[in-house]
Formats: sequence, C-alpha cells, structure tokens
Amino acid sequence: MAPRGWEPDGWDATVRIGLLVPHGEVGPESEMAAMAPPGVAIHATRVPFGGIRSGGGMDPTIPLQPVRRFAEPPDLDDAAELLAAAPLHVIAYAFTSSAYVIGADAEAEMVRRLERRTRGIPVVTPCAAAVEALHALHARRIASFDPPWFDAELVGLGRA
Repeated sequence: MAPRGWEPDGWDATVRIGLLVPHGEVGPESEMAAMAPPGVAIHATRVPFGGIRSGGGMDPTIPLQPVRRFAEPPDLDDAAELLAAAPLHVIAYAFTSSAYVIGADAEAEMVRRLERRTRGIPVVTPCAAAVEALHALHARRIASFDPPWFDAELVGLGRA
C-alpha cells in the first residue's frame, strides 16, 4: 500500500468540538464526525460508565443507577477538565439517558458544575439542546422513539 499524504488532524480546524463519552461507547464520535462539515473537528474523551463492561458488553436494558452515577462527580468532572485542556470551542455531553434519570433541573446544575471545570468552554447536553430547538421551531407535537436497551421505567422518565 502506498503511503498516504498529509491529512487534516484537527489542528487546522475552524471549530473544535469535544465530546464526553461513556467509556465503552463508539457511536457518538463517529456520528458527530459523519455530520460535521469540513473545518469541524471532533475530539472525544472517555468517562467511566458502570453500565458497560469491557469490550462494550451491556445488560439487555440499561440499569438506572449507573446512568445516574455517570452524571455525578468526580469522574465526569475530571474528564471535562482534562478535555478542556485542548483548544476546544464547545464540549458536548454525549449521554442522553442521564437527563431522563436526573431531570432537567439537575442536568442544568450538572452543566454549570462542569463549566466551572472547563476554563469557560461551554458545555451542551442533548436533551436541553433538543428542548431549546423544539421551542425555537414552535413544535407542537413530537414523536419519541424508544431504544430497545431502555426499559419501561427509563422510557417513562424520558417521556416525562
């Protein structure tokens, strides 16, 4: 195979997005990279998550206690601080289900807590961003799709 030439590595990016990702998840950064236009670089860091075993193995449905624990200090906060050492423009929290479990007010407090550790780099969460977007679009009805790894209790929390 012939050697490849220089390829962009993120330093030349116009926008750099950091991701806080559960340690066994591989989807968020590949999804973000697929959606990112030229000039946007995606940089992820791993946060320990008790619901995923080594190699990505999980129970058939995601247990609620590790979901709640993921949003708590110190692991998440330490990961955010380390990620913020990179020259980023924003940090995205790539774990929707924790907002279902802790609720919107606790999620907002989590964001404030993380932003105290990120040198002023804004932190965004998927549920809060979705709610804001739906309000901006004046959405009156939405459809919710329930992943098969969510049990009835987690689905109910998400709908609420």
